[in-house]
Amino acid sequence: MKVSVRNFISPDVDLDEFRPDDPENFSFLLQALVGPAESAGEESLQFIVTTLRALEEKVQEDGVVFGHSLVIVDGPNMPRILNSVRRSVERLEAPSWERLAQQLTRLGVYEFESEL
Repeated sequence: MKVSVRNFISPDVDLDEFRPDDPENFSFLLQALVGPAESAGEESLQFIVTTLRALEEKVQEDGVVFGHSLVIVDGPNMPRILNSVRRSVERLEAPSWERLAQQLTRLGVYEFESEL
């Protein structure tokens, strides 16, 4: 069984029009809507897309940042960001959706993670 990324959305930015004021300092929530490649349905997998500068500022504020679900980028090249996330997700393979979902939790925050 394989995973298919059905769509990308963000509550923080317009993915088609994203032009940050500072291309070296931004961060936003990215959701990949994913499901089994062979059947219908979709669930959310969340990532924080961030630059090193934004991450550095967060470390300075909080003293520590945990790295789970981070997608660290060098700029706002949205096609490259989305293609990289898509490739990372769609390379996963397992005998069942439950096993795939467990693998998804290693990449991002999976919608039903607490149920696994």
